Amino acid sequence: MSSKALLVLSIASLSLNSCGKPPTTNDPSLTPSQKTAAGSQNYEEPPTVIFDLRVSADRPDVGNAVLYDCTYRARGKTAKFRIQFGHGPLQGEIPMACGEGKFISVAGSDNGAMIEDLKLALGAKRIPEKVKRVKEVSFAMAVLGERQTRNSGGGSSSKPVGNWITTKIFLPKDGDDGEVYLNLNPVLGKGEFSIKDSDYGDYVLKLLSGVL
Repeated sequence: MSSKALLVLSIASLSLNSCGKPPTTNDPSLTPSQKTAAGSQNYEEPPTVIFDLRVSADRPDVGNAVLYDCTYRARGKTAKFRIQFGHGPLQGEIPMACGEGKFISVAGSDNGAMIEDLKLALGAKRIPEKVKRVKEVSFAMAVLGERQTRNSGGGSSSKPVGNWITTKIFLPKDGDDGEVYLNLNPVLGKGEFSIKDSDYGDYVLKLLSGVL
């Protein structure tokens, strides 16, 4: 790896650690697009799960947050859930920000198809069984980019300017048992889950199964 790539990885790792998360030996702390920018030209984009979203008519319970109503429709089933999402300004040589949010359950959600698709996208080994529904699941997050544009390879970049917000979330909120990328585009009305590491797959899928 080049010295430039090592510098990029070091700065990104330090920025994420400032959000209160411990470093991991296998975590370069970069989105797929940042990995490409750092020199991984042969990186193959993994499958993702894309859902619909719109800003909710209800107020979030935190002043600087945004509340989204979300749906995922597939194979005759519709998952319904909410995402509350808030963060400070992006700062640093590689601009990032810390934030927090939560997934909020919605009555009448049928998440069977979404969980099946998330299993594939997150590299989980099994569909969770006997999952108890919960009111909400809170998370901490690192905002990795704003006003991003999706490129033809499936990644994202800041040029040209776009409308995607790219984040990595940490589950549970005060821990680091699971990580997943969560990207939002309020202009297009789309959100996206994508894999951080298959080692987190089963844990993340079980948590999401109880709230989506």
